[in-house]
Amino acid sequence: MQASTSRVEIFSDGVMAIIITIMVLELKLPELNENKNEYDIKKHIIELLPHFGAYVFSFIMIGILWTNHHNLFHLLEKTNNFLLGQNLFLLFWMSLIPFVTGIIGANPFLPASTALYGFIMLMISLTLTFMRAYTIKKGLVHTDDEGESNKKIKKVFVKSKTHSYIGSVAYLLSIPLAFVSIYLSFSCFIIPIILFLLPAKIDEEKLEERIIEKNN
Repeated sequence: MQASTSRVEIFSDGVMAIIITIMVLELKLPELNENKNEYDIKKHIIELLPHFGAYVFSFIMIGILWTNHHNLFHLLEKTNNFLLGQNLFLLFWMSLIPFVTGIIGANPFLPASTALYGFIMLMISLTLTFMRAYTIKKGLVHTDDEGESNKKIKKVFVKSKTHSYIGSVAYLLSIPLAFVSIYLSFSCFIIPIILFLLPAKIDEEKLEERIIEKNN
């Protein structure tokens, strides 16, 4: 069985949307009744700030993961059962993001909560890295007769794999560093964001459009 890449994307997009929805529902609003005064509401909002900060950061990370997932599958011509299994494994780890986001939001300076967050992000990064390597190895990406697009696709995948490896190392380091310095551990979480913001030499959307035009 070979599911179309668009079908895999639609399913994955739906799961990621649910993950974000679950996260935002964890931000509990204060109960507004006659027994609550302005001080109580301000106190509740202040207590909510770590949860909101954790939500914003996790939202950004899911956005980066969604973009990387989108770019990966847009350059694929086909899928196979093993890749579908890998995609489900990726979504499994991503489904735990609301759980660890709630933990780190409630205990932002607890080493164990930061280490657990780093572990989940590490597993997500490693799974995505393996998926990229597997699609190239099994020839699931688009190809053309001229070979020019093939070279560009390979460059895109090599760059993406390199960024994933660096991100994985950063998440791996964040785990022991959480027990040394929370701030050092937090700084490791910023590295994948910086890598994502680096300008790309190849426009992946235009590359995909060019391949589809040639194949049609």
